[in-house]
Amino acid sequence: MLAGADDVEPNEPEPVTLAAVSAEVRDLIEFDELDGRMIYADVEPIGNGRDGVITSLLDSGDAVERGTVLYAVNATPTTVFYGSFPFYRSLGEGSVGDDVLVLEKNLAALGYHSFEDEDGNMVNTGFTVDGVYDESTIDAVLRWQKDSGMPETGDVGASDIIALAGPAVVSDVMTDVGRRVNSGGTIMELNVVGRADTAHYEHSGEIETFVTTGQVLTSGDVLYSVDGLAVTAVVSDAAFDRDIGDGVDRGDDVLAVEEMLLSLGYDANGDLEVDDVFDENTEKAILDWEEDLQETFDAVIVDGVVSRDEIITFEPGTVAGPVTDFEEEIIASGSVLWSSSTETAARLVETSIAVADKDKLADGTAVDVEFPEGDIVQGTVTAVATSTTTDPMDPDAEPTIDIEISLTQVPVSARDFNQVDVTIKLVEKIASGATVVPVGALVATGDGNFAVEAITTTGTTLIQVDPGMFSDGWVEVAGIQPGTQVVVPS
Repeated sequence: MLAGADDVEPNEPEPVTLAAVSAEVRDLIEFDELDGRMIYADVEPIGNGRDGVITSLLDSGDAVERGTVLYAVNATPTTVFYGSFPFYRSLGEGSVGDDVLVLEKNLAALGYHSFEDEDGNMVNTGFTVDGVYDESTIDAVLRWQKDSGMPETGDVGASDIIALAGPAVVSDVMTDVGRRVNSGGTIMELNVVGRADTAHYEHSGEIETFVTTGQVLTSGDVLYSVDGLAVTAVVSDAAFDRDIGDGVDRGDDVLAVEEMLLSLGYDANGDLEVDDVFDENTEKAILDWEEDLQETFDAVIVDGVVSRDEIITFEPGTVAGPVTDFEEEIIASGSVLWSSSTETAARLVETSIAVADKDKLADGTAVDVEFPEGDIVQGTVTAVATSTTTDPMDPDAEPTIDIEISLTQVPVSARDFNQVDVTIKLVEKIASGATVVPVGALVATGDGNFAVEAITTTGTTLIQVDPGMFSDGWVEVAGIQPGTQVVVPS
C-alpha cells in the first residue's frame, strides 16, 4: 500500500439538490440564427484622383468636417466640402451648375465670400451663391487656395474637393504617408454621420432677419429685409433665372409665383388662374401683394414684377436651422443666413440567407438582432438582393442572397464601434399557450418515452408525457395540467 493511502478519502458523487416547480402556460418560440455584421448605413469610399506620393493623411477615428483636408498627394490637398452633388470636373470662370453652387456655399460658409481690408473694414465682394463661376467666385477661390497652401490659380480641379452630405468619421485607411498611389485607388473609407446645408444672403446692406430656428419655410415667408427691401421665400423646384413680369413666356417659375400669391390670398378678386401663364390677373395679384409689402418695407417697388433679387427658392420641406446672429447689421452678400444639420449616424446590418430560405427574410420582415453583450433590438428587412452570390473560396457552397436590415436603435455597448458582429434571430416555430416544464424535469423511462416526476400528497409519481417544442430551457409537454408540481434538479 502506498504511504498515506489511508488518509485519502474515496471519490464520492456530488449530492444533487432537488426542487419543485409548477408546470405553466407559455408561448415558446424556436429561433433560427444567422450571422450578420452591423455597419454604418452611409459608408463613403474615398478614391484618389492623382498619381504621386501621399504627403499627409488622416488616421482612423479622425473627425471630418467642412474644410477638413483628407489627404494630400505631392503636397496638393484634397478637402471636404458639404454637398450632395459631386465634383466631377474642373471648374473655372464661366462654369455653371450644381457643383459650382456647392463650391460657393462652402466658400461662403468658410468665410471666403468677403474679407477685411488693412483697416479692419469688411469688404463686400458682390459674392452670391448662384451656381455661376464669376469674378467674385474666383476671388473667393484664390483666398481659399492661399490659406490652404494650394497653387493660387482661381480654378478648382476635380480632385481638389470631395463632396460629402455632412460630417463624418474615418473608419479605415488603406495607405500610409510616403506611399506611392495611383489615380483611381481607394485611400480611405468614411462613416458619414449627418447631413448639413446652408442658406445664404443674396445681398449686401443693412439686414433685418425674420426667419426663426426650426421654421418650416413656406412660399411667401419674408426671410429678411435688406436696406428696406423684402426678400421672400418661394418653395419650388423651378429655376428662377429671370424677372417674372408682363411678356414673359409661360413656365414653372410663373406657376410657382402664382401658387405663392394664391396661398397668400392674392387672387385678383377671384380671377387668378394658376396655370403657368403670366396674364393681367397675375400682374394684378402681384401688384396687390407688393402694395401690402410696401406698407412695412419702404424699398419695395410696386411695379407688378417679381424680380430675381426679391426671392430665394427652396426645396419643399426645408427647415431653418440655427440662424446666424450678426453683431453688425450691415453684412456682405453671400453670408450664411442659417445652417441646418441633422445627425443620422444610421446603422444597418448585412447578412445573407440561402436561396431556399429567402422567404424568411422578405422585404419588410421584422427580426430580432442580438449584440455581443446580449442586447437585443428589433430590425426590419429593408433591402433584398435581386441576384445570388457564391463564396469564391468554396465553389461547392450553396448560393445565397444578400440582405440589409435597418435597426430601430443601437445599444450603448455597440455605439462606438465601426463594425460589430451580430446574430439575426429568425422565428422558426411558435407554440402558443403551451403547457411547459423546465427541460431538466424530463425523465427518460428507458423505453424511448419520457415522464415527469410529479409531486403528490403522498410523495411523487412518474407521469408519462409527450415532449413537444424546446426553447430557452423549457419544453412543451402533453399529459399533465398547468399547475402540476414536478421535480427538477436545482
